[in-house]
Amino acid sequence: DEIDQWALEITLYHWGFAGWSPYIMIAICCGLASYAFDLPLTVRSCFYPIFGEYIWGWIGDAIDGWSVVMTVAGVCTSLGLGVIQITTGLQRLEWVDPTKTELTGVYVAIIWIVTAFATISVVTGLKMGIKFLSVLGFSLGCLILFLCFVMEKSYYLMNLLVQTTGFYMQWSIFQVPFWTDSFGSLNPGEGRSVDGNSSETWWIGAWTVFYMAWWVAWACFVGLFIARISKNRTIRSVVFGVFLAPTAYAIIWFSFMGGIGLRQARQALELEKLGTDFFQDAAHYQSDSSEFCYDVPQEDVYVDGVEDPIFVNTLPGITPVCKFDTTSSPAAWFNVMYSYSYPGTGPDGNFGGFGQFLSGLSIFTLAIYFITSSDSGSLVVDTLASNGAEEHHWLQRVFWAFTEGGVATGLLVAGGSDALGALQAASIVFGLPFNFLIIIMCWCILVMCRTLEEHGQANENMDARLFMPKKTWKMPVYGGICNVMEVLFSFGNINKTLQASGLTAPTAQHFVGFAKNALFPFVTLYSVYSAIDLKGKNKVTNIIGTLSYAALHVGWIVLFICGTINYGFVALAWTMFFTNTCILISVRMTLRGMIGISGNIVGDFVACSFLYPQALLQMEIQLAAEGDLSAGDS
Repeated sequence: DEIDQWALEITLYHWGFAGWSPYIMIAICCGLASYAFDLPLTVRSCFYPIFGEYIWGWIGDAIDGWSVVMTVAGVCTSLGLGVIQITTGLQRLEWVDPTKTELTGVYVAIIWIVTAFATISVVTGLKMGIKFLSVLGFSLGCLILFLCFVMEKSYYLMNLLVQTTGFYMQWSIFQVPFWTDSFGSLNPGEGRSVDGNSSETWWIGAWTVFYMAWWVAWACFVGLFIARISKNRTIRSVVFGVFLAPTAYAIIWFSFMGGIGLRQARQALELEKLGTDFFQDAAHYQSDSSEFCYDVPQEDVYVDGVEDPIFVNTLPGITPVCKFDTTSSPAAWFNVMYSYSYPGTGPDGNFGGFGQFLSGLSIFTLAIYFITSSDSGSLVVDTLASNGAEEHHWLQRVFWAFTEGGVATGLLVAGGSDALGALQAASIVFGLPFNFLIIIMCWCILVMCRTLEEHGQANENMDARLFMPKKTWKMPVYGGICNVMEVLFSFGNINKTLQASGLTAPTAQHFVGFAKNALFPFVTLYSVYSAIDLKGKNKVTNIIGTLSYAALHVGWIVLFICGTINYGFVALAWTMFFTNTCILISVRMTLRGMIGISGNIVGDFVACSFLYPQALLQMEIQLAAEGDLSAGDS
């Protein structure tokens, strides 16, 4: 009982608040940036509070470019998984040869059929094809859910819904999200449990990590789509419609459909045990259709020597029931659909059951769902690639729809027998790194809301420059030598608007300063120490701090090299590196406070750790621009 409840719990964790969180973050962030501050409806606009006008340069191009690639990968993963599920259903209906094992050709054919319909839908636009198919797909899904709920043991499903809701609220809000399966991921020889009861080492990566990466891979697509259809709505209504309502529906769906699958699997195990205990044959009730399925007796079963029936059927008509086949997980859905057979009914007692009808309806609904995913994805990718423009030539939409179909085809064909693994890898590779940007978006949302509160929410199309602090660094850490990326991307023709905002080609000072600070950072550090020591009373302390930084700088370089001999040196190297980071953070925070530049310790850490040459050059340029700090102090 506990195992089955936890199966539902982990499933709902993957499809509940944790899954919908990336969507709502991007929806709110993009919506605020576009509708409140008149920025383009693109992902780059979310980061204006951090990068300012730099988002119109290579940084913004990189963010939107990654978003496009990630969205295509996410949609293609779903399209590929859907094709595998649809093909299984077609084999069950015998529309595709059930004995056929090489199915790549079938996969490719279905992908392009879905792509063709998605192309037609996306060309017709948001309010016609996309909206109609979305409503149709959701309605058909609800119809299947309701039919199965009524034909099953409804009272049991209602109990399970209540129980699962409480279980979800207890575990999935704080405890399960922090569970990383640390002990279970240990390999033999690394301290793995000796009782053999640990989880498989691959499980957390193949399930939870994959699901979270898959959700994030869809985040730009769904988030931007939600933002586009949520204009003039409050944040409260978006939270309810995108966060609470979908999670509630997921709890209902998985409690009912998952509960049906679990109940039937438990009944199959029960019949297997009855066969062993009373007929000395575990396969006594086994169905001819599969070794995992068992025919449910339609009447109570009695055996000699036992007064009470050994089996009482309270759900006549539901047969066969199947255990879960780990080698063919897509078949589980259709096993449930075919269980509603109601044998012995009908005018001549030969009613064929609802299996074919429900399976055909499921396949059609799946196709609709994946058509709407492809057409909506094409629309959003087209918007991203057009810098937020909502009106574009229909050929662009066709291009992106066909691109998604082509990538999905490539993944399935290249993956071969491990097509599923190839699809999962695509989402993980592109989705997981984007989590860092989503974390930054949380802070950007806070800045936007504070700006609205400060300057009045009634004002429409507020100036986005209100995000920026009154005083900033003359050279941001992502400027200077990093501007060479803008030179390369623009082929040396940097936009004049960007130049006016400070994004110019790097100068000799930037190159020389970066090289000097990368090799000899302690030289610039001492000059900064001297500049912020207004009264010159801390010369000894400044010299000691500079010498310590110099020693640690040389030390971590040498120890990283020694790490090729003994990995223990690497730990010492990281210790020295981050000690230097702390020293530089202290100096940068002091300078910020003296010259009135706002910031936070997170930004200081990022600048002073891996970008330390830029941070030192930034302080050096700022001090040159400020002049004598002691004059201002006096």
